[in-house]
Amino acid sequence: MTLAEQEPAQAAPAAAELAYQRPVDRVLVHRRAVMEVFVTDAARHGDDAFAVAVQAPRAHAYYNDHTHRPALLDPLFLLEAARQAVTVVAHRWLDVTYDTSFLISDWTTEFTDLAALRARGDAPDELVVEVTARDLKRRGTRLLAATLDCAFLVGGRRAGTSTVVAGYLSRDGYGAHRAKTRGSVPPLSSDRPAGRTGTPVDPALVGRERTGNVVLTDVTRHPDDTTALRAVLDVPVEHAAMYDHPLDHVPAMALMEAARQAAVLASGGPAELRYARAFGAVFRRFVELDGPVTVSVAPRAGGRFAVDFLQDGESLCTAEVEIADLPAPDTDGR
Repeated sequence: MTLAEQEPAQAAPAAAELAYQRPVDRVLVHRRAVMEVFVTDAARHGDDAFAVAVQAPRAHAYYNDHTHRPALLDPLFLLEAARQAVTVVAHRWLDVTYDTSFLISDWTTEFTDLAALRARGDAPDELVVEVTARDLKRRGTRLLAATLDCAFLVGGRRAGTSTVVAGYLSRDGYGAHRAKTRGSVPPLSSDRPAGRTGTPVDPALVGRERTGNVVLTDVTRHPDDTTALRAVLDVPVEHAAMYDHPLDHVPAMALMEAARQAAVLASGGPAELRYARAFGAVFRRFVELDGPVTVSVAPRAGGRFAVDFLQDGESLCTAEVEIADLPAPDTDGR
């Protein structure tokens, strides 16, 4: 970088200013790898209002691995941006300690301006996630639960919203909760064998280019009159983004990617012209690492698909994904 290209150093940002020079401390977003940190700054606007700066990666092995034409910001990246934004807010301003576990129970997202999400291509895309905290439940000073409403602003345009309902458990509380609900101590992803358990879907059919980013295997189409397809969940435990650090369950972000892939696959047509513009999910219990998970997809009205994750005959997570048709690409392929 030449001197002319360097950005001037800035002081700590005021409420109306956000900086994009460097990522925040990785502990603030629960990441081990610095390259998985996308938040660069955050500011408080009021008692319950915050703004978080996010820079999108340009050559990420997962978040930039998509076949959308025209090229848009990956919807899973935007979900991760919201997750990181609300995590920063909780740690910095809601008095949540760093040894606290975040448990998402409900997550609803809608992208309302797809044109605003079009990737620049010539420079990193930068956005602001505005966060409003409400329905805070505390025991003394300790936060037990909260609802966090997010708005995505890209180039000054409101591109969508996301609402996360989360609970917060201490490290000891989390361990006790997992042992009680499971009946035993769960294994860690780092202790699970690497490799696939079945035959992955062709990446092109789910809008990916790399087989390593495919999380569905052994697909059966129309197994009955109400089901569009059924598949087996197979999230590689060595996946650097979904398992950035050892976990004792399949993370919510991996389930959302599986729901997106299942909906795109069930929608038919060219995956490069299909975009997941809305997500709604309810997480009832943890999806365990050491048991098979069936992903079942049923069509709904308005381009929506209901996705059910079943383990040991129990529905652990249900999601609804809306698939939008993208316009034809420009002559330059974007």
